[in-house]
Amino acid sequence: MSHFKRLGIAAVLSVLVALALVGTAGAGPGKLKCFAGDPATCSVSQETVTLNTSTGGFAGAYYTASKANGTALAGVDYSFQYNCDPSDDSATCVGGGSPRWSIPIDTPAAGKTNGYAFLDAAGCGSTGTVSTTSSACAVNFGGVDYANWDAFAAANPSYLIGNALPFVITDTTEPGTTLIFAINVTK
Repeated sequence: MSHFKRLGIAAVLSVLVALALVGTAGAGPGKLKCFAGDPATCSVSQETVTLNTSTGGFAGAYYTASKANGTALAGVDYSFQYNCDPSDDSATCVGGGSPRWSIPIDTPAAGKTNGYAFLDAAGCGSTGTVSTTSSACAVNFGGVDYANWDAFAAANPSYLIGNALPFVITDTTEPGTTLIFAINVTK
């Protein structure tokens, strides 16, 4: 997926997820919610999100609160696991930067979200896990690629997690659905 397409989707979604933040700050992870742009669909069942973008659009998930806002990059970890359904593998639903974390970033401590850092399944080796704790998961921020989250944090020590909700999203067509589970944000 092109860098510009990611930025456009992130800009639209940042408005949507920022609205969900109102009144929920400091409330723990909150409730798992999903969103979708036609014709894609999204559903939540317990702690598993089913994202169907096989006919186009985008779909994703987020928790209604994030306790990581204002935290230094090195002080927070993000992860999720995924499965490509119905093929039951970790590669057939991967493509164009999807599925991925979109993590709000505040550069340098401006008190707002200036952009999103992206970690995607392909950049993590299509292993079924996307995590900032993996040294094998590449990060893209502002058109610059970093080897992993630790390298991104080291190169940008003044950056903080922005005041918006991080979200997991997919916007590639694939032969079925993407199941997202074990979404975790730890501080």
